[in-house]
Amino acid sequence: MDREVILGVRQLVASSDFYLEKHAHIYEACLSCFEQKIPPDVFTVSSTLKDRGLLDAIGGITFLGELMQEQVTYVHAPHYARTVARMARQRRLVEHLGSLMASAYTNDPDKVLEEAEHRLDLERMTGALSDDWQDQVADGADIWQKEYTPRPFIVDGILPAGITLLHGLPKTNKSWLCKGLCYAVAQGGKALGHLQADRGEALYLNLEMDEELLNERLKVMFPEGPPPRGVKFFCDWPTIDNGFFSRLENYVTARPYTKLVIVDTLVRVFPLETKDGYRADARLIEPFTKFNANRGLSILLVHHSRKLSGGNDPILGASGSTGITGSVDSILELVKDPEEPKGKLMRVGRRIRDNAPLPLKWDSLLGQWCVSEQPARMTPERMAVLDLLEEHGPLSPKKVSALLERPAASVRRLLNEMHAARLVSNMNGIYALNEESLMA
Repeated sequence: MDREVILGVRQLVASSDFYLEKHAHIYEACLSCFEQKIPPDVFTVSSTLKDRGLLDAIGGITFLGELMQEQVTYVHAPHYARTVARMARQRRLVEHLGSLMASAYTNDPDKVLEEAEHRLDLERMTGALSDDWQDQVADGADIWQKEYTPRPFIVDGILPAGITLLHGLPKTNKSWLCKGLCYAVAQGGKALGHLQADRGEALYLNLEMDEELLNERLKVMFPEGPPPRGVKFFCDWPTIDNGFFSRLENYVTARPYTKLVIVDTLVRVFPLETKDGYRADARLIEPFTKFNANRGLSILLVHHSRKLSGGNDPILGASGSTGITGSVDSILELVKDPEEPKGKLMRVGRRIRDNAPLPLKWDSLLGQWCVSEQPARMTPERMAVLDLLEEHGPLSPKKVSALLERPAASVRRLLNEMHAARLVSNMNGIYALNEESLMA
């Protein structure tokens, strides 16, 4: 049998997966021959079994000969291997359920549930070895040659298609920010007065306030008349375990131009668990990711920050474990100055290339956050310099030129431009990251 086929079967099936013990012994003997680079046939396998004192237990060489007549071809081997693995998994599940049912009559329910979770997690790990991996594996060279349509940004620089977490301390005007994002998308205008939005409809699950308060806020935002159409509000929505996604699926099917969905707040639809926090938090995000897998929506989940912020790291500032922040595509943190009408929007994500904080100012008359100054334009050349300074620390223009392998004159000009844009500091001709500007 082909070496690659045997390697594949070995990944799919463990000897413990066979229902009959004698089949497990024969399987182990075949693998032993393979590992010793001996062709597994009736004679080599029987010799191996005899050395192990198992030849008579499996029915002798006669049984091996009969079994050899029924041997599947290499083409069908993976199929039968998956069948063996699947049936073994079914038997284990039945065994687990029987044991848990017996335990439920005599033990504490919480302990029984904990044991059930433990067993299921082990089974998932075991089942992963028997998965249909041959249909899923891809060589890096093949992946490189594929052409994918880039995922769009619904709002440039902060909201790509995917799952984004927005968090901030209470009273930082997160809901005002969300409404502004919705109407920027509905109009195809500028979010935060600066960032281009892709035009489409928005759905805002405004679960932290009733319609009366929503009415008051919309009249602050649009004092001259009703807001533009295209933003749909719900002040009540089913929880995750009570039809959240079935209703959302019905909604986006009925309104196919929806591009932005905001859930304000996450705990209103899926209360956080404190027990086994990381695993619970990761599972909290997973259904949103699965729902959006082929839809291309931007789903913004509003959350709270820790009382002790993560400083300038939006990942560390979010409430809960890293199970949440590690499961989303992007993270935004809204920070409000306690004394002045200003703040900043910190951003980080898999597709957010420029993660410099956006300086904001608060317009209390219209209930809007706006970018207070135009952020410096991030070119690939500037990003390369920033990466270099982050890795090596302060450098002279000559050293930057050597490391980037670029002409000294163009590097000096680039560093001067970056210094003028407050991206780097210059101390006696030595350039470094401008920490103050990044924290502004």
